[in-house]
Amino acid sequence: MSELINFRDFGGYQTKDGRRVKKDTFYRCGSYRDLTEEDRDYLRSLNIQHLLDYRELTELDSDEQRESFAKNVHTISASAHLGLFETDKTVPYTILTTESMDEFYKKLPFSNPAYINMFNILLEDGATPYLHNCTAGKDRTGLATSLILLALDVKEDIVTYEYMLSMDAYDAIVENERRRMNGDLTEETLYYKIPGLIIRPSYLQASFDEIRRVYGTFDHYFEEEFGLTREKRDQLKEMYTI
Repeated sequence: MSELINFRDFGGYQTKDGRRVKKDTFYRCGSYRDLTEEDRDYLRSLNIQHLLDYRELTELDSDEQRESFAKNVHTISASAHLGLFETDKTVPYTILTTESMDEFYKKLPFSNPAYINMFNILLEDGATPYLHNCTAGKDRTGLATSLILLALDVKEDIVTYEYMLSMDAYDAIVENERRRMNGDLTEETLYYKIPGLIIRPSYLQASFDEIRRVYGTFDHYFEEEFGLTREKRDQLKEMYTI
């Protein structure tokens, strides 16, 4: 049984001008906890050139062997600069609400060192096949995936559709979170985390709405946050769409 959580190729989507994002180029998933040897063999077969891990250091497992299936591994948290995303060990549990998740998504797109690194890498020759992840592969990875697709001029409704596919992995995401507790916390903890374990279109929309509130347009956002001028975005399209 595969332990690759929330894994998928996010190529194949059509852009506004009728091109398509290349397949076998961009991959996304959750953590590498408890991978089977078959999982590792499969990942090695993909010839991953860059693996970007958006987790905080407290979320990493002790022996994930990431270097065995990716040429270059980058561990830059997409959330630590906002204040620790992980549970505070000094309190019994962290209560997550839809409102707190909306607030998280509003902050996530801005001054994010992991996403800045992501686009810098993708502008390099030979950057793909490319794999990125966080713990569940749905929030930090979900927004990162959305930004790549938007930068390639995929329509917003298609980007939201791709984001929502993570709901298919809900059972595996919950099971992974249960394992991560390692017996330190009670099952009750999961109940208080449910808003952070599900996938809601309103979360992604909170990011999009905040980007528009701050920058007016995605074009302005990409240029100001990542230096992605129209010329550089055309370069990305030439590299990653057909």
